[in-house]
Amino acid sequence: MWRWTRLCRKPAHWFKTREAVLHFIKHVKGGFLLAVFVACLTVFSSLYAYAVNPLALKAKGDRVLGLLKEHAGRGCPVSEVVPKIAQVKPLGDAGKLREANALLDDILDWFDKNPCGGENAALPDTPKNSEWGHDKTVTIRGYTGDAMEPFISRDGKYLFFNDDKTAGKEKDMFWATRIDDTTFAFQGEIKNVNSKYVDGVPSMDDSGRFYFMSAKKYGLFNKTTVYSGTFKDGVVSEISPEPKLALGKLGWLNMDIEISADGQTLYSTQTHFGNNGIPLESYFFYAKKDGERFVPQKDSPEIFSTLNKDTVIYAASISRDEKELYYTRLLPGFVFQSLVAKRKNKTSPFGEPELIPAITGFAEAPAISPDETLLYYHKKNERSGKFAIHVLQRK
Repeated sequence: MWRWTRLCRKPAHWFKTREAVLHFIKHVKGGFLLAVFVACLTVFSSLYAYAVNPLALKAKGDRVLGLLKEHAGRGCPVSEVVPKIAQVKPLGDAGKLREANALLDDILDWFDKNPCGGENAALPDTPKNSEWGHDKTVTIRGYTGDAMEPFISRDGKYLFFNDDKTAGKEKDMFWATRIDDTTFAFQGEIKNVNSKYVDGVPSMDDSGRFYFMSAKKYGLFNKTTVYSGTFKDGVVSEISPEPKLALGKLGWLNMDIEISADGQTLYSTQTHFGNNGIPLESYFFYAKKDGERFVPQKDSPEIFSTLNKDTVIYAASISRDEKELYYTRLLPGFVFQSLVAKRKNKTSPFGEPELIPAITGFAEAPAISPDETLLYYHKKNERSGKFAIHVLQRK
């Protein structure tokens, strides 16, 4: 479940690829590796049902799964072999076991020719930030679905979040009221912001101006994906677009937004997606409020120079003083990392990013609490396959 994969998957005419591959990566936002594992398990169970010699095929499949886990876990590239793995299930479902067996042999041959180096071979040498720990899972009473992209309102009263794609619909946004740091009471959908397309990544300033991303109108003649309105009692009214944030190129969109507490600065990404719905590049920029609209600032490359050295970054969360920015980056091999970058004041460039080692696995979107003592994020549970919100405490 990559958050950006979700944003670009909705309009089928944007990006054309085979149905099998789309099905295979549909849970990638944030979590390609776990989606790969689930897909592989489905593949091998299908082969078991059809195979004349199911144990032999299953053993071969298990070998592929183990190699995939090893490569991706070490940060070694696996994107080249993933489409091949996605073809195995359709062959098994069609009873073409000989072809499936040959394809598994081809996949194993690929792994032989592309050995993975030592542990974390492809991971950059990033300084570590050890300020966070004591991980806990957040409970949203009355809610049983996936919970992703958390945002705590500036007054600390509300939790905003969106779900994952489910049968018959794309992402939607919801809200809950605070009981304590790890417990919230579900209140339902946020009214007027959800559509049949991808809607998510909520953020709000001190005045109650609510910002979100929606793919409902994205297309050839409209590249806008950022909207804002006034939030009150679970309803967003007076919604208007933020067209000046859009890059204006097809395949590019703003997939994340974060508004500052005072409502004067908006942090976002420009993200370019390939024909297969996977982001090719992403970089941060910021915009200042000018009248009723936000205008991207020319010094953005300088402000984010240390962050934008990475190819794919997203999901900004800014502290009240705007001196700490938390975010997610994607590394080769579909490795997800959460980081923080700091600066001296709200107008200076950010320093070198620091890795937050307390956030592990398929996890994204770290979001700082109003008092800056808690860090919320979402993570996929390997056993249940569901996304839940977690929280860390500043040590």
